[in-house]
Amino acid sequence: MNNPLIRLVLIALLLLTVVFPFAGLAPLMLIVLGFGICWFLWSLVQAFFTADVEGDDNKAELKSSRGES
Repeated sequence: MNNPLIRLVLIALLLLTVVFPFAGLAPLMLIVLGFGICWFLWSLVQAFFTADVEGDDNKAELKSSRGES
């Protein structure tokens, strides 16, 4: 067991046996990752190119606290 090549192969096989059962979920995770990236990019586009973004109440609260209308 002192041979590093044998040790490396055994570690690789152990990792493969741990990861292999989850390989069926890989396509689903790629789809979820794709939708997550699209959602993130759409939020950035919406934030940069629209005047009002949902949840942007800071301006109204700031004006009301200063007494401006």
